[in-house]
Amino acid sequence: MPRPACLIALLATCAVAPACSFDGAAVEHQQASEGSTAAAPATTEAGAKPPKEPVLVRVRSLARGPIERRLEATANVESLDVVDVVSERAEPVARVLVEEGQQVASGQPLAELRADQVQLALKETVVRLNETRGQMEQAERDYQRNLRLWEEGGNSGRLIAEQAVETSRQVWDVAKTAHETAQVAHDRAKWDEARCTLRSPIAGTVTARDISLGDMAVIGQRAFQITDLSQPKVVFYRPQRELALLHEGQRLVATSEALPGVQIRGLIERVSPIVDAATGTVKVVAALEPDGRVLPAGILMRLVVILERREGAILVPKEALLHEGGGAHVFVVREGAARRVEIEPGFEDAQHLEALGPALQDGDLLIVVGADRLADGDPVEVAGE
Repeated sequence: MPRPACLIALLATCAVAPACSFDGAAVEHQQASEGSTAAAPATTEAGAKPPKEPVLVRVRSLARGPIERRLEATANVESLDVVDVVSERAEPVARVLVEEGQQVASGQPLAELRADQVQLALKETVVRLNETRGQMEQAERDYQRNLRLWEEGGNSGRLIAEQAVETSRQVWDVAKTAHETAQVAHDRAKWDEARCTLRSPIAGTVTARDISLGDMAVIGQRAFQITDLSQPKVVFYRPQRELALLHEGQRLVATSEALPGVQIRGLIERVSPIVDAATGTVKVVAALEPDGRVLPAGILMRLVVILERREGAILVPKEALLHEGGGAHVFVVREGAARRVEIEPGFEDAQHLEALGPALQDGDLLIVVGADRLADGDPVEVAGE
């Protein structure tokens, strides 16, 4: 029976083979696990973070100096002394004596109207005035003579009747009245003649000329405008919450794009004591000091009002500031590392922010370049050292 024996031997061989294969795989897995466990400490040591490289920065020494609290506004230059010269007579314009932009003195003639008719009337009043003066003087002499004759006669015999004295006195009174009336007519004619010449009531600059040679001047219509540019003003309005900050005598500085590089100083003259209910603003009037420079009326000025000034303030350059979460901080170099310092803000200008409190110390080096790459405690290397 050879075949059954061979079959049994073949089945036994197949049953043993899978077991051997499994045992080999298990051995290999165990060896791999042991190898991994043994290598783990070496990997941990190799993965440790090396020391951080210093960050190259630029610094600026902390400085102290004056700083001001300021208020900014804009306003147009204007003059509070602006006069319209109008004609008081309806006469043709005979001469125009000034032009726009010309400086004029108080009382200087600006234009002349036709005055022929007025001058004739004036001559007539002169004749009448001389005539009445003669009649008045003759009547006075007659009265004085009659009065003397009456007084010389005494009680015994009068040389002239009392009625004649009284009559001569009445004639003198009438003559005086006629002369006074003639004097009034003469003065009126002179006044009419004077109104034929338009004159400047103030010293200033001719800023408008609305009549030309040959025009018919209209009573009450503007012929010239005279503006006093020697005392320029600015009028601006501020919210009512700033009423307590503004007061008479505060200094200001004015600049304009029309005057590059020029700073004009000024002074607040008055602050309105009332608030405009419609706008909720307060009117402020300030006088400018142009130092001989002519400021055209209407020019737009940028005003900086100095509200308060502090000396010896800690000044932080704005390029050193970092803003985060509504606050501001800086980095300073202390013992070779960057230290974050929160800033308590005070006054501010275009270049600096005042730091209040003891957070910053004299001698601190403020990081002005490279601060945006730093965290508190990072090592730093100061450029240039």
